[in-house]
Amino acid sequence: MRFGRRFAGVLLALCAVGVGLLLAGCGSSSSSTKTLTLGYVTGPTHPYGLALAQFAAQVDASSGGKLKIKLLPVYGGGNDLTLLNDLKGNTVNMGSVSASIWDTEGVTSFNALQMPFLITSYALEKKVLDSTMQAQMLSGTSKLGLHGLAIHEGGLRKPLSNGACITTLQGFSGTKMRVAPGALLTDGVRALGAVPTPLALSDVYLALKNGLVNAMEANYGLAYTNKYYEVAKCITGNVNLWPFPTVLSINNPSWNGLTSQEQGWINVAAAKLADESLVIVSNPASPLVTNLCAAGLKIGKASASALTDMRNAENGVYAQYTATQPTGGFVSQIESMKATVTPPTPAPLPAGCAAP
Repeated sequence: MRFGRRFAGVLLALCAVGVGLLLAGCGSSSSSTKTLTLGYVTGPTHPYGLALAQFAAQVDASSGGKLKIKLLPVYGGGNDLTLLNDLKGNTVNMGSVSASIWDTEGVTSFNALQMPFLITSYALEKKVLDSTMQAQMLSGTSKLGLHGLAIHEGGLRKPLSNGACITTLQGFSGTKMRVAPGALLTDGVRALGAVPTPLALSDVYLALKNGLVNAMEANYGLAYTNKYYEVAKCITGNVNLWPFPTVLSINNPSWNGLTSQEQGWINVAAAKLADESLVIVSNPASPLVTNLCAAGLKIGKASASALTDMRNAENGVYAQYTATQPTGGFVSQIESMKATVTPPTPAPLPAGCAAP
């Protein structure tokens, strides 16, 4: 498998040199069509997959079929670290890598997006991603030889438990909680009193089932598409720990092998991706909550005082991360924006869904 990936990466790189052909295996039946591969770690029905399908369709439409995006869901078995490594190595042309992963490679420009309890609504996240901050954050990918294209959202993360609902700060105490690999999320969970347990997404279902972990931070889309409702009992609906954005990038050999017109088609589609993803995750007609409730998952609710306790527990994390740039500056800007956003009124839960 490793040999095959290296060979594929060499082949794609050779295609890009001189002739500018970024075809999967150089095997297109038409010299006028180029195909770029794009990996992401979730399934196609997750908000990541739905947004990327729109992105691919936009590129296809804008180019009149001359440039196509081949989507590769559940890439690397759902492992963001594998995806990022293969993206850097040109085994795959493009990748949408969860924002939490980038600090493992020394890219900290996305940390402000996942500061605990900072971005707690999609309305605020839209303000952030519609501002100049998105481009500034994306510039951090250049450190790894990548060209950042867009940030898109997968859903606000909430505590999901295979036991009692986590609705108080004390509820986190001693809980073995899965987190995506990355320093910030690990520190954020530890500050709440839980025991952070980094696991690849592909390992989470069995870990919850077997008690290796008692909880995880998950959004509704992840809980439903990965069937965590089969091995968990409650998700706390109003405890929004952090959003879970992902970063769409293309490696430099693939980007530089495109014509300016082809780059333009991609840029136009990428410019719409953030807003399109937020429409998907905030759609009031989404059946996710109804489906989760029908599958037996309960939805808990924390009190206002409990939410304050949770946020105050993160003061040390804020002191640590805002002491460095660009995180400190981004956090200040987001806090100013947050003061102008009215928190949304939560939709009523389906009958029988609320945890007692």
